Amino acid sequence: MQKLLPGIRVTRRRALREETYQAVKKAILRGNVKPGQRLKEEQLASEIGTSRTPVREAFHKLEQEELVTRLPRGGFVVREWSRSDVEEIFGIRSILESYAAFLATERIDKMKLGMLEEKLRESEEYVKKGETEKVIQLNTEFHDILYKSSDSRNLYHMINTLRDYFYRYRVAILGVNGIPQRSLRDHKKMLSAMKKRESALVERLVKEHILRGKEIVLKEFEKGTVRPTDMVRGRFREGQENKGTGGQTRA
Repeated sequence: MQKLLPGIRVTRRRALREETYQAVKKAILRGNVKPGQRLKEEQLASEIGTSRTPVREAFHKLEQEELVTRLPRGGFVVREWSRSDVEEIFGIRSILESYAAFLATERIDKMKLGMLEEKLRESEEYVKKGETEKVIQLNTEFHDILYKSSDSRNLYHMINTLRDYFYRYRVAILGVNGIPQRSLRDHKKMLSAMKKRESALVERLVKEHILRGKEIVLKEFEKGTVRPTDMVRGRFREGQENKGTGGQTRA
């Protein structure tokens, strides 16, 4: 039988290199290792259960993606964020995701609308319980269903390619007191407009939602009260959204 890819064979080494790269990348993007933290080949190799070579190769690839920085005397550290990084990522999000929401409103079916409604019901339950990590998960799932509903493979692929980068900002935003409640209200408005097939309104709501998130991240980041890559493992309480804001929530 003729081979479809002559001369190409999958080896355990090839798979191991990719798995190691993905594992280190996820650890960085999801905040398991912090900005400015030094990455030690030996430690990561031990945790992953591999030799140091795949880890070293992963570092070089991550350097090209500007997720890590090489130290003058050798080794790597996790790259610090900058204001321009935040503004760039949210600028990309506001364009891609608002357009996806516009298309989704034009094309979504009743089953997908029902799925979105169910995610909001679950989110409301966990917001009341103050279970931050579950709220973050449901928030991500809500957005994923919304963008899949655009029925645009290319657009969804572009959004999904940047998914991990978006995730770290979502963690930062939803870790701020009062923001999970505000995010839930935003999502309810989006769903209500989608049911009415008001595509231009949904597009605007999504863009405003994303740009509001940018302002939250920039404000908290500059104050030093939230590190964007910190995983939020604490609990927030409903009713804290007015705390320290003079009775108004900035969101």
